[in-house]
Amino acid sequence: MNLPIIPTIKSVTDLRYQTADIIKLLEQNQPVVVTRDNDTIAVILSPTQYQQIIHLFEELEEEKAVQRLEKAIKKGGKFIDFDLFDNKQRKK
Repeated sequence: MNLPIIPTIKSVTDLRYQTADIIKLLEQNQPVVVTRDNDTIAVILSPTQYQQIIHLFEELEEEKAVQRLEKAIKKGGKFIDFDLFDNKQRKK
């Protein structure tokens, strides 16, 4: 993901009166930090950037799950044969 190191900073007043200009920044995949009284209150991202972040988090979670599974296997975790399990369940 190519997020700029220094995002555009706009105040709540700018957001109110320069909405069209801010939307143009978002269309260029430029995140916008919104401030009120010099405090950050929001970060606005384009839908593309938001989806990229969600995708990265999902990949990270999958990687963590794989690592937990590999760790369990190394500890000698017991796995049952699916066919045996399935046959037992069907008999019930």
